[in-house]
Amino acid sequence: MMGNFVKAFSLKHFLNIFITIVYFFLSFSPFSLTANILESNNRLNNTSVNQSSIFKNFDVFANLIVWTAKEAGSDCWAEVIASDSLGISNNIQQVHFGWTPGFRVGGGYGKKHNHWDSQAYYTRFHTQGEDSISSGLGTVHSTFLGNFYVNNASGKGLSGPAYQKASIDWSIHFNMIDWELGRKFWINKLLILHPFLGIKGGRIDQIIKSKWQNPDVPDAEFFRVGTEDIKNNYWGIGPRAGINTKWNLSNVRSQFYFFGDFSGAIMWGHWSFADIFQNDRRQEVFVDLQNISGGSSMMQTFTGIGWDANFDKNRYRFSIKLGYEMQFWLDQLQFYSFTGGRLVNELTLQGGTLECYLDF
Repeated sequence: MMGNFVKAFSLKHFLNIFITIVYFFLSFSPFSLTANILESNNRLNNTSVNQSSIFKNFDVFANLIVWTAKEAGSDCWAEVIASDSLGISNNIQQVHFGWTPGFRVGGGYGKKHNHWDSQAYYTRFHTQGEDSISSGLGTVHSTFLGNFYVNNASGKGLSGPAYQKASIDWSIHFNMIDWELGRKFWINKLLILHPFLGIKGGRIDQIIKSKWQNPDVPDAEFFRVGTEDIKNNYWGIGPRAGINTKWNLSNVRSQFYFFGDFSGAIMWGHWSFADIFQNDRRQEVFVDLQNISGGSSMMQTFTGIGWDANFDKNRYRFSIKLGYEMQFWLDQLQFYSFTGGRLVNELTLQGGTLECYLDF
């Protein structure tokens, strides 16, 4: 139900939010822009608004991310179907993704006299999920399409071979580049808003390797070990919009603050697929999956607490942020499944993010 809610919200409301943010940017005339800056300078006593001899500034930042992945579709890679005197049981096997480190690095440039800024950064997160099952002979069934056509080229059977053992290795390679253009607005002494527009682009490659052993087939010439390798690779690019919020707990030189960053993107994407089954009898099954090009969308949140400080006569600022980040990538898993047909499932990345930021 949560996945359906996220999809409905994205498709119906994200475009309206995007247009609202654009209008918010364009609604400030030169007069109101100047007034906003002057008012901020009179209210606040920190370097983010005080005019100085430095009218331009650069920043660099690095993030340590420790995330985990969750994806509908990886929760049913195999089924263990067994029967006894009480009836038939069906145990669905799920891939378990652990907590994996990654990183984000970037830099930016801003103008202190009008508080416009631009940033570009790269995010890399590679994770791997595994699972295995060993049960009675002929009780382990694959949910992948290649297995279905083993010794069944016409596709008339009810299922592929049933096995005794199976294992899976599921890798996700996430590589994204973002560019943003934004501006800070001081609502009062403690609250700062930073709306932005930008471009997001990159790749999400998924490689699924499964191994199937001891099929329940009486023919001695039949294979003993089979492997099925699946690829679900995506690249996309498109506009991104969002808003960063910062609630300072005080207006002194060194201060703690709460933050909440929210954004989304609508991207043009392309999916390419591959599905190959092979076994130790040199049999091969190639599943011809047509590539897809079309729209895709994502949403992102990052909330937590931070601390920043000015030093060297307020010429530099250092900031550190720690929070929880979530990214919802809709319609990411789209290869064909034997049990579900064409999959249209979301990918969720979430976990802790630690950011270190230097403004100079």
